[in-house]
Amino acid sequence: MTTENDPQTQATATFAPSRRRLFGAAAGVAGAAALAAAAVPASAAVPAAAQGREDTSRYLTPLQVAAGFYASYNGDLAAGFERYISKDLLLHGFNGPENRDDWIAGDLSIKKGLTGYELTVLDQIVEGTKVVTRWSFGGVHTGTIFGIPASGRTVKLSGISIDRVIKGQSIEHWSEGNFGRWLDELRGA
Repeated sequence: MTTENDPQTQATATFAPSRRRLFGAAAGVAGAAALAAAAVPASAAVPAAAQGREDTSRYLTPLQVAAGFYASYNGDLAAGFERYISKDLLLHGFNGPENRDDWIAGDLSIKKGLTGYELTVLDQIVEGTKVVTRWSFGGVHTGTIFGIPASGRTVKLSGISIDRVIKGQSIEHWSEGNFGRWLDELRGA
């Protein structure tokens, strides 16, 4: 027989909730869920457009936008920029803020200057409207890139980019990678 002063009884009472407490907590959660369901405003049944809000279901998801954009590097890159990258893009490049047109021209130059060019997406992680993409690309340097003549070397660059996607387009883009070292590799330095 145990008593209230028994250490075993006190430990059990402190650390093992009674069935009554567990049932009460479950009933409380169920009750809260029922109240929340009943408290949904009538406007929730009205289509978004009728409420003055835009229906975003017609846009690609942030992951679809990022996946499509990075896939375009192995296809029609100019079309990828047009489809997936906003004209009002806020860009944070390897060397600080740049502009969209310079980014497009630079990436097209890289792609043209590397024979066997291929971009590989290594990872993509989504958090809300942001998609983090870890990527690498490479090829054989057979054309002029940023004024650096062909070296015949096989080169590779890897990095991480973050795209903030709103209404089916990236409106903000960050990139991090060792671009300076990659340019040195092109030069043979």
